[in-house]
Amino acid sequence: MVVRKRYVHGEHLVVCDITGMRRYRSQCRFMWDGNLVQKPSWNQREAQDFVHGLIDDQSVVDSRPDILDTVGETTLSAAAAKDAKSVTLVTVAGIADGDSIGITLDDTTIHWTFSDGTPVGTTVTLPVDATLPSAAASGNDVLLPSISSREYISPSDVSASDL
Repeated sequence: MVVRKRYVHGEHLVVCDITGMRRYRSQCRFMWDGNLVQKPSWNQREAQDFVHGLIDDQSVVDSRPDILDTVGETTLSAAAAKDAKSVTLVTVAGIADGDSIGITLDDTTIHWTFSDGTPVGTTVTLPVDATLPSAAASGNDVLLPSISSREYISPSDVSASDL
């Protein structure tokens, strides 16, 4: 570059951060990333740098399991405390290892869980990680899977590829 021979107040030589060439300060400007570059090398910031993702709420508002018309029903024959590992029913007919059961709690919600093993007498053992979240009084309803049509899935029916 040809350097001017006359003096201009406030003008000085700088080095372009991209090309490494000497230029007068008036021929350069700062880019968005802080580099001082000559005007032909200057680029605007990419518009995609300003795009921000939106929060995507994927929760289901009223999630509930499907309860078919053919669902069986029994009741608790003894009260079950919070964190109970087993429940005693009036009848365990049709309940096998891994069957889903819905226990009506004292706050009227239904806690869905599975039987862990074949019932012994009228006692159904619950999985270790699925104990009752709150108490259930004697006489509360217990929903059972349909004996005629096995619409509910058991833990052994689900594989990694199903998820």
